[in-house]
Amino acid sequence: MQMPRLNTDIPLTSREAELERICTAFTGPAPAAFVLAGPAGVGKTRLGMEAGKHASRLGFEVTQVIATRAATAIPFGPFVPFLPDHGGPTDLLALLRQTSQAIVQRAGPDRKLLLIVDDVQFLDEGSAALVHQLVRERACSVLASMRTPSPSPDPVTALWKDNLAERIDLAPWDETQTETVLARFLDGPVASGSVRRMWQLSQGNALYLRELLIGAIENEALTNTGGIWSLTRPLTPPGRLNELVASRLAGLHHATIAVIEMLAAGEPLGVPLLERITDPAGLEDAEAQGLVVISTDGRRMLARLAHPVYGEALRNTLPRSRLRRICATLASATQQTGARRRDDLLRLSRWQLDSGRPGDAAMLTRAARRAAEMFDLGLSGRLAREALDAAATDETANNADARIEAGLLLGEALFRSGKHGEAEAVLATMRPRTDRDLARIANARAHNFHNHLDDPDAAMAVLREALATITDQAPRLQLLGRLGTIKVFEPDPDAALEAAGPLLTSADDAMASRGAYVSSIAMAQIGRTHDAVEIAYAGLDRHRKATPALPQLPEAQLIGAVMAHLAGGRLAEAESDAVRGGTACLAAGDKEGQATHLLLTGCVLLERGLLTEAARAFLDGTSVNRELSDVAALRWCLAGVALAEAMRGHTARAEQAARERDELPPSQMRFFDQELIDRGDAWVSACAGELSRACAILAESADRAAARHQWVAEGRVRHDIARLGQPEAVAGRLAELAELIDGDFAAAHAAHAEALVQGSPTALESAANRFEAFGANLLAAEAYLAAASGYRADGQARAASAMTRRATELAGACGDVRTPGLTLGVSTERLTRREREVATLAAAGASSREIAERLFLSVRTVDNHLQNAYSKLGVTRRDELARVLTS
Repeated sequence: MQMPRLNTDIPLTSREAELERICTAFTGPAPAAFVLAGPAGVGKTRLGMEAGKHASRLGFEVTQVIATRAATAIPFGPFVPFLPDHGGPTDLLALLRQTSQAIVQRAGPDRKLLLIVDDVQFLDEGSAALVHQLVRERACSVLASMRTPSPSPDPVTALWKDNLAERIDLAPWDETQTETVLARFLDGPVASGSVRRMWQLSQGNALYLRELLIGAIENEALTNTGGIWSLTRPLTPPGRLNELVASRLAGLHHATIAVIEMLAAGEPLGVPLLERITDPAGLEDAEAQGLVVISTDGRRMLARLAHPVYGEALRNTLPRSRLRRICATLASATQQTGARRRDDLLRLSRWQLDSGRPGDAAMLTRAARRAAEMFDLGLSGRLAREALDAAATDETANNADARIEAGLLLGEALFRSGKHGEAEAVLATMRPRTDRDLARIANARAHNFHNHLDDPDAAMAVLREALATITDQAPRLQLLGRLGTIKVFEPDPDAALEAAGPLLTSADDAMASRGAYVSSIAMAQIGRTHDAVEIAYAGLDRHRKATPALPQLPEAQLIGAVMAHLAGGRLAEAESDAVRGGTACLAAGDKEGQATHLLLTGCVLLERGLLTEAARAFLDGTSVNRELSDVAALRWCLAGVALAEAMRGHTARAEQAARERDELPPSQMRFFDQELIDRGDAWVSACAGELSRACAILAESADRAAARHQWVAEGRVRHDIARLGQPEAVAGRLAELAELIDGDFAAAHAAHAEALVQGSPTALESAANRFEAFGANLLAAEAYLAAASGYRADGQARAASAMTRRATELAGACGDVRTPGLTLGVSTERLTRREREVATLAAAGASSREIAERLFLSVRTVDNHLQNAYSKLGVTRRDELARVLTS
């Protein structure tokens, strides 16, 4: 993927309809007039330029005039190019007449002149009257741009009010449109979290987005890693954007500037508070200038800057001493009001921190907890560290409690930000005073050891030591919840269910929700899909009621529901819950939760056969897990990319993702190893034509899943063996698993494998119908093609054609897919499994010796299989194989 050219314009995305409207009007018999209205930077000028290019191609002469605030006092200033150099009239009416005549003459008798007028709100009185006259008399086509909200001269307003010109309002891009723009500009996918940040700061403003994007690329805050663009450092306005904001604020009264600076440091601010610490006249002026907006929130009136980029630019450019004084002023004013609202404490603590006057340990700790609830882990860590320092010299009981709470918050902020070693260093030094303290510290350390430091033995040692000491029931339940979580991700679903059982009946919402989280995931693994969904949704309700708020969002409970729906074949419900969870995590800033739901979304899309979308979801997950330094989850996401790309037939992409995964440190967390890592390896081999090796990898993987009682994973892996040409090896076991797993999906897998063994076209058609009903279109397409082969062999040409047609439709709906099950053709049906495997490798360019080494055969045997394949396929050379095998 190449670095984008930084002088390239932002793509004209989501303006195609407006452009077509304008250009269509230019082909009419009479001149056309339009007013493009919208905020500054929304893309009015760009749209006008594109319309001008189109008009030029239609034979128009195109001329542009630009109105400016500075030239407002100059009569006909923008139209000076149409006036004579010397000796022209001096009164306005004569200037109007002469300028109009000059424009009409330039237009000629066919009136094929397009006059583009930028920023008509700045036109002087005479120029506004001239534009109005030209449009009214249809002297030429006019395309005017008008900034909103902003007052315009009456003749300009009359253009659209009196239906002389068509007004087109251009809104900023929404988040989806912003993602499309970024992907087109960068020529590649962009991480959803990075899209969200770009959109939040630019608010869909084309000008601001372009400057932010160029700045992020130049300072390497936005980089391409592993095929996806993502922000690896904070997004800040570059120098050019800071200059644009500075020019917007230039010339304002000092009282207006004071209001804007206060809001830059502390928005949103209550209007009464802002009026107490600034001049109310400055607030009025800032609002009138369109720099500040005032809204109502319940009974409060809140003031904000009109655009987020103003605040970011000012915070970047304000002198540190000035920003420090502003924060001190805000903190003092807020303290005087009592800081009664929930977020006042957090804002007050942050201002005190930034002013160099942090508060007491207890207040800082409460603020750190609130920051953690809002997933502002950087601020939570800063506040917690300050709280520890403040409590260090005070040995009172309150401060001792604050030290424990602050230490836990700091440790959590560190390991949730990817600083796992630093987190353990903090947590290991904490000295608990009660069973509750000991359980909370042990819980945090065990989580960090197991999930992040890849040391399950240390995690279990911490839990055993704490459980040997703690006698209180509630703290013991918390540690049993951690034990269950460790066991479910080892994975050991039976042990996980045993550990989590006592929590399910707890009256404590936090304990009950943790029990539901563990139990639903464990049940989903062993095929108790209906129970898993029921418990997951009950856990969601209990999680929402838990006080204080838990570190994870309530949507974490949907993990078990997604897995259970997927195992049961309820693919639409699985996708809905995965997307719902991911959307909530993205909105809240919960990166770990977002990465998990992206992984689950990829898994669901794989089953639906939407492999391009699946690869995109897994790739998005890799960007988040890299940021969090979550090696285990990164390995799973990379394996998902390899699996999806291999099923698409993209060998190079699949192998690249698998190599990057293998270069990572090994992980003891094995939860998705069978379904993603092993399947990824197998399908990479299958994509390269090594079907026997692929089936061997899958067989070993299925045995490991069976040993852990992961019935669902075992079934999915064994069904892949059937799809890759060895149904007889798995049909019996798949039938047994269908009895263990709730729902009809496992039974459909078993029926498909048995139909492949029997070669029954009617049974294969029935299996295809079942897969199609589930929404598993890729599996359905493969089964329909197998049915077509059987019908054709039986001489039922009409039935074979119908099956082929339906398979083609479903495969087309899947998009870019290519699996062995989709390459069945009339010619290749006669090949044995080994002949097909040898022919596929030869078509990919492998020599007979290379094929022999891969398949553990002799060269002579390879050549014999190859000759048989030539004979059956009616070809004589290797270079003809690829054409026949893909036809």
